[in-house]
Amino acid sequence: MSDVAAAPAAGRGSDDRAPRGARWLVGILLVLLLVPGLIGFDAWPLTGWRLFSLARDAHQTRWVIQAVEPGGDRRVVSLEDLPLAYRHAEWPMADLPGASDARRDDVCRALLGGVRRIEPGAAALVIARDHEEIVHRDGRWVTTHDIEPFHTCRAAP
Repeated sequence: MSDVAAAPAAGRGSDDRAPRGARWLVGILLVLLLVPGLIGFDAWPLTGWRLFSLARDAHQTRWVIQAVEPGGDRRVVSLEDLPLAYRHAEWPMADLPGASDARRDDVCRALLGGVRRIEPGAAALVIARDHEEIVHRDGRWVTTHDIEPFHTCRAAP
């Protein structure tokens, strides 16, 4: 009877276990997904924690860029209108408040290069905070914008 009981236990242990390589792969993937979320940095494409952790309410502050025409008029440029490499530029802009002036200028000039591809006449670029608020007016919900300039750079002559 002991031989019969021992045989299924040995067979179950060797047949039902995943291969060692698969277990290592799953363990490594779990670490790659959890560590960035716990430490607080994004290692795209492995994580997108910031995409799901931001609060959504009636008051939002986000980073925007404004193209400045030679006459001084400003127009907000959607990051979606820029070439693909600039689409997630809001994330580097979010790091600018603690950055040096040289870093701010570098980011601003890089963004200006992208803006000038779609608006060749842009003379300067303003990186700004857009304080948006959803308010109820006259029976409708509208979004108001209070744009606060943060950093400006000019196109090279």
